[in-house]
Amino acid sequence: MKSAGNRNVRRVDAMIKYPVNYKDIQPDIDFYSELSGVYRKAEKYLLDFKWCAAINDSFLYYNLGEVFCIFLFEIDNTQSQEDNFLWVIVGDIPSMYLDVYGPDSTVEVLEDYIHLAEDWIAHVKSKQSVDECYPFNAEPTIELAELLEKKVSFMKNTLLNEMEDISLKRFK
Repeated sequence: MKSAGNRNVRRVDAMIKYPVNYKDIQPDIDFYSELSGVYRKAEKYLLDFKWCAAINDSFLYYNLGEVFCIFLFEIDNTQSQEDNFLWVIVGDIPSMYLDVYGPDSTVEVLEDYIHLAEDWIAHVKSKQSVDECYPFNAEPTIELAELLEKKVSFMKNTLLNEMEDISLKRFK
């Protein structure tokens, strides 16, 4: 995980209207040089699940480059034809997917990530099993829990206050 450093989380590319279809992303978007790597990470994350046969489309909803991005993916879900849209949170944090039946906007996606990460962190720090927690692809060590705790603090204290709340309804 990398530090968010002194990244300006306010949108400086005000001409860009989110969400953006990933196929339409142009070099004038913030963090363009990092975005393809983050996208590939999100794509690989989804395709590693047996039930994700293919990615049909993808949309960028929030962009801080390799630090933090929210995508909406349309997939070919072999286990449920009705469950073909998923939010994917990716960056220098453990990746997560959420179905669209829960969180309905970027802020709700971030709030869910924070809640699920805090649960995982609490279990790790108290040396409890993480079997009932969200299945982050991360070793449940104190060091990783403390690092994720710093990232979650940034999310709560900065991102939640600065993030544009973009609803899924806006997409539909």
